Amino acid sequence: MGRGAYNYSRTYLHLTIPSVGFMAATGAVNLMLSKTLGFACELERIDVVTQAGGTGGSGNRVLNVRRGTASGTVVGTITLAYATMQTIGTVNAGIVGEGGVAIGALPSFTDTDTMTIGFAGSGTAFTGCVVELILTLRDKNQLAA
Repeated sequence: MGRGAYNYSRTYLHLTIPSVGFMAATGAVNLMLSKTLGFACELERIDVVTQAGGTGGSGNRVLNVRRGTASGTVVGTITLAYATMQTIGTVNAGIVGEGGVAIGALPSFTDTDTMTIGFAGSGTAFTGCVVELILTLRDKNQLAA
């Protein structure tokens, strides 16, 4: 029996990101490098949930999700900004799309593609913050993938 338009299966990838070593610096750093997912999917959402508010007056870091290695194609991006991460439980949504630009079709991964998640080598450091990154992966019908 075929799957209808609303019968997607979703996988959620959670990463807890402390500011120490990640947001407290401005250099590029990878949180997950060239991980093979092992299933065909589309990147549907990028969310960050504040678990502990940041300290300092300002700051922002750009987090990229890439297909492939640290220099692969950006398929999603989110800016972690001090100003929006002061209240525990605050959810910030990222942009999903090829090149980090929201477009109609969701970026897809084959079962042999790799994914890399990392901070860009720029931004303004801030400290004291802990966030949870949640990627929503919409599993593709394996018969059609």
